[in-house]
Amino acid sequence: MFKSVRIKNFRAITNLQVDGLSRVNLFVGHNACGKTTLLESIFFLVGPANPHLLVRVNVSRGLAYVDNLLWPTYFHNMDMDIPIEIAGADSESGQEQRLLIRPRYEDYRPDGENPATPMPRGLATTGPQIAGQANGLRLEHEDVIGSESLTVSEVVIRGDQMVLLGAKHPPVRSAFLIPIAAAGDWQEVFSEVQKRKQVPEVVDLLREIEPQLTDLRLSGSPGLLYADIGAPELIPVNLMGGGITRFLSVALAMLTCQNGVVLIDEIENGLHHSAQRQLWDAVFNWARKLNVQVFASTHSMECIRAFSDATEAELFSRDGKLLRIERKGDDFRSVEYGPGSLAESLESNWEVR
Repeated sequence: MFKSVRIKNFRAITNLQVDGLSRVNLFVGHNACGKTTLLESIFFLVGPANPHLLVRVNVSRGLAYVDNLLWPTYFHNMDMDIPIEIAGADSESGQEQRLLIRPRYEDYRPDGENPATPMPRGLATTGPQIAGQANGLRLEHEDVIGSESLTVSEVVIRGDQMVLLGAKHPPVRSAFLIPIAAAGDWQEVFSEVQKRKQVPEVVDLLREIEPQLTDLRLSGSPGLLYADIGAPELIPVNLMGGGITRFLSVALAMLTCQNGVVLIDEIENGLHHSAQRQLWDAVFNWARKLNVQVFASTHSMECIRAFSDATEAELFSRDGKLLRIERKGDDFRSVEYGPGSLAESLESNWEVR
């Protein structure tokens, strides 16, 4: 697990150090303070040799295409002369790893290039390539800062192809959930849960907000996920409302990322405030049971109160941490709230968000 993360020159963040990370971490703060960028940074650090993750986070921000003009958008003030640096320290060993992200130009050709990968679904390249323009990003990862071990991978646009060079799947599994649940991605994930005979666990969780639910099944050529709620016919889960789809997305992510990391942007999205305590109890229980480190963000005071109530339970008191990200101009800092200080702040009606 990560005990600290440091970010430099990534999107709006100039320099941010976040210490005291726990098993379940909730980030709060004003709009544009860098919460989503912080989640993206941790996502990259878990998969430091998978440059396709950089493309995926832009897709989640609504940029469903790849263009050489987009590479500067990762860098602070669009300045690609200053590399992005993301570092994280391990909670057990204390060792720190580092990921540097730089622009990639066509005149640099590493040995042993991998063949072009198929274009991801829904992505397209646009625009002409300009001489001297960066045509990709280069990732340089050190497992331990100061060691001689360096892993290099790249994402490149060549013609109408996106090419991954030196890409490797990370040993640690991770999932990044965006505010709008991607129901179309459930097929592959649910198939894995079904193979592990973990469907009853998912059903038990979803009963917290749909007591009549008895079963979940994949059916049909599109691989739609159906629910049995005692009606004459099964109904597609994505027609049952945002609350149940949010619960389901979180449950599937945690079950398939055992011993890994789950990141959830705007965790309260689609949930009524009355269901948020149940969600947090489930997140804490599964994080411990499955050895998953969780990073989430929220704007909701109801969500913060539900998180606080969950951390006040003796079983979870050491597993939860709320961190407020504060920004003043180009200066960023992280303020830690432990269970006691968080409860006191909420009781006194102090502004935590």
